[in-house]
Amino acid sequence: MKISQGIPVYVEQVMDELLSCGFPVSIVGGSVRDLLMGRCPEDFDLVTSAVPSQISQIFPRVVPVGEKHGTLVILIDNEKVEISRCRGASSPGDDWPGMLAEDLRHRDFTINAMAVDRSGLLYDPFGGCNDIAGRIIRSPQDTALERFNEDPLRMLRALRFAAVLDFELDQSIVDAINRCHSLLAGVAVERIREELNGILLSDRPDWGIRTLVDTGLMEFVIPEILPMVGFEQHNRAHIFDVFTHSLTVLSKVPANLELRLAALLHDAGKPATFTLDERGVGHFYQHQQESRRLCREALTRLKYSNAVIDKVSLLVGEHMIWLENPSEEKVRRLIGRVGKELLPELFTLQRADIMGSAPPFELYRVDRVQSMAETTLSNEEALTVEDLAVDGGDLIKIGYLPGEELGRALNALLEIVLASPQANRKEILLPTAASWLKPHGEPGV
Repeated sequence: MKISQGIPVYVEQVMDELLSCGFPVSIVGGSVRDLLMGRCPEDFDLVTSAVPSQISQIFPRVVPVGEKHGTLVILIDNEKVEISRCRGASSPGDDWPGMLAEDLRHRDFTINAMAVDRSGLLYDPFGGCNDIAGRIIRSPQDTALERFNEDPLRMLRALRFAAVLDFELDQSIVDAINRCHSLLAGVAVERIREELNGILLSDRPDWGIRTLVDTGLMEFVIPEILPMVGFEQHNRAHIFDVFTHSLTVLSKVPANLELRLAALLHDAGKPATFTLDERGVGHFYQHQQESRRLCREALTRLKYSNAVIDKVSLLVGEHMIWLENPSEEKVRRLIGRVGKELLPELFTLQRADIMGSAPPFELYRVDRVQSMAETTLSNEEALTVEDLAVDGGDLIKIGYLPGEELGRALNALLEIVLASPQANRKEILLPTAASWLKPHGEPGV
């Protein structure tokens, strides 16, 4: 088989340079897989018989990203090409197909263990094409256990590839993960986090998360999820256990990282807050607060950014704000807490939460609050301290000192304005703040 389209000119230029110097070279890895599947490769990796010092003499712009492992990045026409010395190479005179086969044999999965030469001819010694056709993830020569021992992160990569490509795991992969899943404990959390993100942003995040649990990997990813598994809710408002409900919600929100993390963790606090009343009905009072705590704990451990942690925690903590009898003041306070930027994501999460519960699906509750919020935002009403007609400088001029009391005064003024938007006028707020000052000019709020 030949691949005649999809290889960029700059990649061909790099290959031509190496070949002209007597060094065999092939495109390998995920770019070959993507070309065969009609996908646009994000990057191109090459292997050659040349050593890094020889490569550096051929190309003027070289970045030594992994020189001790024989890997360099070539910069050409503002593009990057990664070149590694073929794992099976010992000297330029060796049999290139044999060297290449040895290199590909050590790659993680057959769909990544194919190569293409300069003419576009495909080299597929381990059946990668057949596994693409069969939509199967397996290791070359069924050596999954060996590959996972070399790099335990490959276990998560297997799940990520299956989730993203809509493939299934070969039984040999599943068996190997079951045998050595504990090795994941030694992998850097940053690497685990990135694979988790790939699973969550795939078209099958629910399958990926359930498989993490079924294979024992979840213990080393987000163990806070495990108490939810099989936890019955004993409430007619729910038809699923807590974990299945969470996966259903996860499957119903769009591919937004913060939103999917929130969907996954929004009910993590239910097992710890479960109570059963005298009628045998289950309750989870304030579970959203416990869920928020567990969410922050898990995402902090995985070293997500503070921005991601804050957004996800806020969504989780507010997801139960249904506003049974919404008033304009309650809606203003909700917008002030959540922020207008995150509000649409909260409504999306709430709708998914309803759809993942028992019918009837009373989406009108969310629709009503969203409509009121949109009206409030269009009126440009004051929702935060920054929206007040006065600021800290104004209060300092009338006798306040910078510090906590100044902040409390501004928050107290905001409470007045949230209850009565028409009070957001300097001629009203300044006298009110002045009245809180003690006779000697000390704040008395």
